[in-house]
Amino acid sequence: MEDNRIKDLGLLVLAAGMGTRMKSALPKVLHRIAGRPLVGHVLKTAEAVRPAAAGVVVGHGAELVAEELGKAAEWGVKLAPEVLRQHELSGSGRAAFEALPFIKKFQEVIVLCGDAPLLRAETLSALLEQFRKSGASSTVLTACVPDPHGYGRIVKNKAGEVERIVEQSEADASIAAITEINSGMYVFKAAALAAALPQLKQKGPKKEYYLTDVLELIRSAGGKVTAHLAADYREILGINSRVQLAEAAAILRERILLKLMDSGVTVLDPATAYIDDTVAIGQDTVIQPSVSISGATVIGKNCVIGPNCFLNDAVLGDDTVVKFGSRIDGASAEPGCEIGPMAHLRPGAKLKDGAKVGNFSEVKKSVIGSHSKVNHLSYIGDATVGERVNIGAGTITCNYDGVKKHPTVLGDRVFVGSNVNLVAPVTVGAGAVIAAGSTITDDIPEGTLAIARERQVIKRLKQKA
Repeated sequence: MEDNRIKDLGLLVLAAGMGTRMKSALPKVLHRIAGRPLVGHVLKTAEAVRPAAAGVVVGHGAELVAEELGKAAEWGVKLAPEVLRQHELSGSGRAAFEALPFIKKFQEVIVLCGDAPLLRAETLSALLEQFRKSGASSTVLTACVPDPHGYGRIVKNKAGEVERIVEQSEADASIAAITEINSGMYVFKAAALAAALPQLKQKGPKKEYYLTDVLELIRSAGGKVTAHLAADYREILGINSRVQLAEAAAILRERILLKLMDSGVTVLDPATAYIDDTVAIGQDTVIQPSVSISGATVIGKNCVIGPNCFLNDAVLGDDTVVKFGSRIDGASAEPGCEIGPMAHLRPGAKLKDGAKVGNFSEVKKSVIGSHSKVNHLSYIGDATVGERVNIGAGTITCNYDGVKKHPTVLGDRVFVGSNVNLVAPVTVGAGAVIAAGSTITDDIPEGTLAIARERQVIKRLKQKA
C-alpha cells in the first residue's frame, strides 16, 4: 500500500470524545464490532483512498486509545496511525485546530469521525472524487434521513452549493423540515482549513468550537463548499449508545454475510451467523446455524462448519469438517481434517492433513500427525504425535508437574489403548503398542508392547454369616 499512497492527501480522524451515553470506562471509539474497534473500521475504510498518512486525534482515555492504535495491524489495518493529542477538550473545531501541524503537511485533508464505522469505501472514494471535480475548497458528506431531528441541516443556495449548516437548536420551521443533514465528515483543501481554524469562536452553553463553522468561514473567504449525498443514510450514523452499537453491528454483519455469499460461501442461517470482517472463507464452504467466527480466521474451500461452533484466529485447510459444538482458538488444521463434535483445539494445536480429533477431546500446543486419530475423551498437551497414530478413549498426556510443562513424543503408527496416562517427559517409539489402562512413566522402544498395570486378580467373596 505504501507505494500507492497519495503523498498530498492526509486523513484526520476525530476520536477524542468521551461517549458518556455508552456508560463505559472504555473510550467510545474502542468498543468493538465485527472484529475491530469503531476507529479501526474507519481507518480500514479510509485505506481505499490511499492517504499518505493518518492522524487520529485522541483526548478522553488518550493513553488507552493510543495503546490500541498501536495494534492497528492486528485489525487488518495497514495504515499505521499517528496519535495526535487534543489537550483542550472543547469540541471538534478545537480538535482540528490542535492537529494543524499535521494538516499543514498536505494539500488535501479528509476529516472522518472515529465513531462512524458504517462508512463504505465506495462512498468515501465518491466524496473525494466529487471534491476534486467541483474545484471546491470543501465538500461535506451528507445524507437524507427519515428523522432529521437533532442533526445539523444542510442549507444550499440556488447553485446547489452549501450555504450553511444550521443546528437543530437554531432551526426555524422551514429549516427543520429539511431532511438532508451533515455527517460531520468532510474533504478540505488543507490551506483553506488551516486558514479558517484559528478564526473559530466558542459557542453554546459548553463554550465549544464547532468544525461546521469552518464552512461558513471558507465561504466568506471566497471558497466554494459543496455536498456529496450518501446513497444510504445509515453509512453516516455515529455510535453514541449501546443500542446504536448493536444496530451498527447488525448492519456490518449483514454486509459481511452478503459479501461472503456473493463469493460462493453458503450461509444456511444468516440470522445466527456471526462472522467478523477480518475473516476469510473459501468457495463452497458451508456455514451451518449458530456459528461464531472471529479474529484472523482463514477457512479454505469445501469446508463445513457445523452448528454451534466457535472459531477464533483459526486456520483451516480445504475440505476440513468441524462438527457440532467445537471450539477452535489459535489453532490450525491442514486439508481433510475432521474436528468434533464437541472438540476443543487450544492455541498452538496443529493438525496435519487428514488428522481427526473427535468427541470431547482437547488438544493444546501439540502437533497431531497426518491421518492420526484422537477420537474420544482425550487430552493431548505439549505433545508431538506422528503419522497414523491411534489414541484410544480417555488418554491423557500428564504434561504438567506442578512447576513446568513437559513434552510427550509419539512416533509414527503408535497404538495407544484406552485410559492411558502418559507421564511426561516421555517418548514412545514408532510402531509401539501401549496396553489399555497403563500409566507410562518411561520411554518405550519402537516396535514393543508396553503394559504398565497390575494383573487382574479374582478372589472368591467371603460368605456372609
